[in-house]
Amino acid sequence: MATQTAPTPNEIKHRLRQQGKTLKSWAEEHGFNYRTVSDTVRGLRKGNFGECRDVRQALGLPVED
Repeated sequence: MATQTAPTPNEIKHRLRQQGKTLKSWAEEHGFNYRTVSDTVRGLRKGNFGECRDVRQALGLPVED
């Protein structure tokens, strides 16, 4: 079973830019607080539960069970 590695913050932002979005616009579009999204993407919040977990799932990032 292959381990899924999380993309770097720059890879996430690049992917959003390709879609014509910023972290802030993506957060607003999905109903998340921008600071929560930013902290989660940068790894300051791990996203194991709560809104941060929801952010990780919405971004398609791996989530620990």
